[in-house]
Amino acid sequence: MSDPRTSLTPSSAFLLVVIFAAFGAQQTAVKLAVTDIGQIAQAALRSFGGAGLLAGWFLWRRSNPFAAPLALSVLLGVLFAIDFGLLYLGIALTSASHATVLYSTAPMMIAIAAMTAIADEPFDTRKIAGIAIAFSGVAIVALVRPSGGSATRVGDLLCLGAAAAWALTVLVVRATCLKTVDAPVVLFHQLFWSVPLLAATARVTGETVRFGPVAVGSLAFQTIAVAFVGYLIFFRLLQLHPASQVSAMSFLAPLFGVLSAWAILDEVPTPGFAAGAGAILTGLYLTNRAPRTGRDPRRLPRDRPSAAAAPQKSPPPGACR
Repeated sequence: MSDPRTSLTPSSAFLLVVIFAAFGAQQTAVKLAVTDIGQIAQAALRSFGGAGLLAGWFLWRRSNPFAAPLALSVLLGVLFAIDFGLLYLGIALTSASHATVLYSTAPMMIAIAAMTAIADEPFDTRKIAGIAIAFSGVAIVALVRPSGGSATRVGDLLCLGAAAAWALTVLVVRATCLKTVDAPVVLFHQLFWSVPLLAATARVTGETVRFGPVAVGSLAFQTIAVAFVGYLIFFRLLQLHPASQVSAMSFLAPLFGVLSAWAILDEVPTPGFAAGAGAILTGLYLTNRAPRTGRDPRRLPRDRPSAAAAPQKSPPPGACR
C-alpha cells in the first residue's frame, strides 16, 4: 500500500515554524513567571491544564484517552514529571537560552540508544557525526559562563538530566506496545499521571503560587499554545507529511529559544555560547535530516518534542492493553 503522506507544503512549513517557535519560547515563559509561581508548581499546573484540555478534545471526538496499559501509562507520567521537573528547576538556576539549547540534545541521546540499546536503527555515519558535533557544542556551552551568574553549572546539568528523561521516555514508547498507540493518547497519559507527582513535590517544597498578569499569561502560553494546540497540530502534520521532513525542522526550537531569551529577558549570547549553540543546532539538524540514499526518507525514528512516538494507525483491539 502506498504511503498517503505528501511532501511538506508551504502552509505546513509555516505552521511548523510557528510551532517550533512556541516550543523554543516556552523556557522564556517559565523564567518570566518564576517569581510568582514556583517552577515545579508551574509544571504541575501546565500538566493539569493540558490534561484537562486534551480530555475535552477526546470527549469531543468520542474517543477513549485511556487506551494504554496502566503500568506503562503510570511509568510515562513518572518520566514526564522527572523530565519537566528537572527542566523547570534547571531554568530557575540557569539562563533560558542555556536551558533551551541543552534540552535540545535529547534527540541525539535518542539516536545513540536507537543504534545501540534498542537497536531499531542501523548505524549511520551522518548521525554519529551529528551527535559528535552536538556534544562538542554541549562542552562549549557548559564552559561558557555569562556575566552576572545567570547560568550555573547545576542548572545546566539539570537541563541535561531533563533531556535524558525525555530520551528515556521516547525509548520506552519505542520499545513497548505503546508505539502502536496514537501520540495524543500517549501525551495525555504523560500529562495526566504527572500531575499528582508534580503537585505533591510543589506542596512539599512549599512553592508559592500568585496569579499575577505575567504568571497567568505565561501559564496560558505553556498550557494552551504548547501543551495542547502546539502538540495536536504537530501530530497532525506528522500524519500528513513524512516524519523526516517534519523533524528536520526541529532545530528551529532552540534557535527561537535563544532569540526569545535575548529579546524578552535580555540574555545577550556571548561569542562562546553562540559557537556552542551553533554546534548543537548543526548536530541536531544532521541527526534528524533524512538520508539521501539507501533508505526510504519517510522512515525515521518516532521522536517528537513532547517525547512520544509519531502517530500510528489505530491498533487492532487488544494490541496494547
